[in-house]
Amino acid sequence: MGGNPQKGLVHMATATIRKWGNSLAIRIPNEVISQAKLDEGVEMELLVNEANEVLLRPAYPDADDRVALRQHFLKLRSQCKSALDPHQEVFEMPTGDEQI
Repeated sequence: MGGNPQKGLVHMATATIRKWGNSLAIRIPNEVISQAKLDEGVEMELLVNEANEVLLRPAYPDADDRVALRQHFLKLRSQCKSALDPHQEVFEMPTGDEQI
């Protein structure tokens, strides 16, 4: 497959996996947090590809990223139960001073 493993790479840093209670943890360097615009409390996804490479990314897209927001919406929609009817508004005749 050759390819360039660093294609699209903007920043690279290293970190060491350490024991944290019953889990393992990686401390993310400040320059990576800054570059990726992360903050404390951001929920992250961990993905592993066939080459056992780990991709760490925010679980929810940035509000300005329309393509990622659409993909996230379609993913969520695909997880919905199809037997449910969409919400339907029921409009009745005005009973008071409402303007139509």
